Amino acid sequence: MRLMDTAIRRIKNHPGWGFVCGRISALEGKLLSRDFFQSLVAMTHYDDILQHLQDSFLREYLVPGAPWEDFTALADRCFYDLAVSLRRESPSPAPVNLFLCQGDYLNLKNALSGLKDFPFLPGEVSLESIQAIAGGNLADLPLAFHETVSTTGTEASEIVRTVTDIVVDGAYLRHLLFVAGQIDSPLVRACIRDRVLTRTISVLWRALRQGRFLKLYRQYFLPLGEYSPTVDEMIDIGNPDDWAAVVGGEVGDILGEALQWPYTEQVSRFELLGVNHCIRLAADGRLQTAGPERVFAFLTGLHSEMQNLKLAVSGRLNRIEPTLLKERLREVYG
Repeated sequence: MRLMDTAIRRIKNHPGWGFVCGRISALEGKLLSRDFFQSLVAMTHYDDILQHLQDSFLREYLVPGAPWEDFTALADRCFYDLAVSLRRESPSPAPVNLFLCQGDYLNLKNALSGLKDFPFLPGEVSLESIQAIAGGNLADLPLAFHETVSTTGTEASEIVRTVTDIVVDGAYLRHLLFVAGQIDSPLVRACIRDRVLTRTISVLWRALRQGRFLKLYRQYFLPLGEYSPTVDEMIDIGNPDDWAAVVGGEVGDILGEALQWPYTEQVSRFELLGVNHCIRLAADGRLQTAGPERVFAFLTGLHSEMQNLKLAVSGRLNRIEPTLLKERLREVYG
């Protein structure tokens, strides 16, 4: 029996979530189908693309004269606005924060790297806090950072700047596990655990491809909860060809499948397969009448839709072949 089958049977209704889930019931009918994207990636004229998008959540954001170069920002804004509105109506912000916190950590990566540009919309960390961190006040870092480095003194600041991407990636994944642990939902926790595991494999795999020493990840990426022993073993092995047996389960199977692809396509194929796996798991939350699972499932579907729209529209504007775009489309709910 699959882990998620067990999780579904343990889903229970939470009356306090009734209002927001009632709204989601109406919104779900507006999610786009795979046929929509199949048609979109075949279009060649801007007017046809614009007309096609009138059936999407982006309709209100595509004002006449808006430059196509801003399309990614428009899609991100659309997702953000809808997610924030659902958070306001939810008894707990946790399910929505699982999606919004990614922008916070991308801004934090810039702040810790000495950059002054923070382009992502704030989820849980305010712009004021980001600016304070950029100014050297590491005491304002989220708690997820505290397990990796000390947050006081100039020495800690130098450590963070040297390995910023490793530190931030580890903190982000710990944050996801922490937030999911606050939600009374085996389904959501199982989804996030697999999301964290697939992201971890991707991070380590790409590090190897870039010629980085994985021992740095033991020092600055860990701890990662229940996955710390797995990551330790992967680092010791140092060869993705032998990781599937260590990872095990469905994610291990996905890794094994990705390894069958040409070398240059393995990592990107694994990331797509991993994302689709997590999307399918989350879809079980649609069975919930009232509860955090319904919010999490809808936002998973909406996020996938926005990523597909950015891929399809940007791809067509840059003359990428429709066949290539279709291969990269994520799973959809519609």
